[in-house]
Amino acid sequence: MKSCHRSADVRLLSFQTVLIAGIALVCRSSLATEVQGYTEPVRTIEVASDETGTVDEVLVHLGQKIEQGQPLLRLNSQVHLAQIEVAKQQMNAQGRLDAAKAEVELTSARLEKLESLRKSGHARQAELHRAAKEFKVAEANLRSVVEEMETRRLEHDRLLTQMRRRVIHAPVTGIVTELHKEPGEFVAPNKPEIITLVQLDTLLANFALLGSQAEQLTTGQEIELQFSESGQVTSGKVHFISPVTDAESGTVLVKIAIDNADGMIRSGARCAIQLKD
Repeated sequence: MKSCHRSADVRLLSFQTVLIAGIALVCRSSLATEVQGYTEPVRTIEVASDETGTVDEVLVHLGQKIEQGQPLLRLNSQVHLAQIEVAKQQMNAQGRLDAAKAEVELTSARLEKLESLRKSGHARQAELHRAAKEFKVAEANLRSVVEEMETRRLEHDRLLTQMRRRVIHAPVTGIVTELHKEPGEFVAPNKPEIITLVQLDTLLANFALLGSQAEQLTTGQEIELQFSESGQVTSGKVHFISPVTDAESGTVLVKIAIDNADGMIRSGARCAIQLKD
């Protein structure tokens, strides 16, 4: 009879131990705090123009996904086209070059002839000196013409480069979220922004954490996030932990990177993580 009582006592003690352990686990779980945050694009780019002028054509539209290097906008280039044509004509002008070469050949031949005559005593030294000087002047003139043509070639190349820069291309792959200029509007040096692009293939979830909460995380650590509206649960990696605590709020900014290659998560969506107090 006593043996039965002892067995019952042991079972009761075991049950109490399990119950206490379960309660402790629930209590520890209840200490976890849900922290709310929001997502944003991994990059937001204000595309600007190096050139000024009137917008001739906008080549993209709002919401369009574009690839790196794709043309976005074209500035009016009529004046530049005219300048390029003038520079091309000047660069290819052969008249002065041919004349300068002919003058060098002529003075060189005359100098050689006088040198030959001088050896035989049929030419004066003064004539020889004058011919040598005329030859040097002709050579200098030819060099000047060649240098001028090279300068014109460089000017032509500069105008071509400037012309190409009047078509603004996308610096990265992204989505157009804002058009700052329309056809006919002027792009000024003090306001060169033309288009806003965002990259959404990766999102950053921003959280303002207490110092004790931020200390639980390390860069590169995986963490689970739940989205309030859709109920979707996904994982991300800690991308950035601010080394500075905000003086007003006493919180630390933490950014968690989320893979969004399929575009299923919207930028600006509310999300939450669970952290211990």
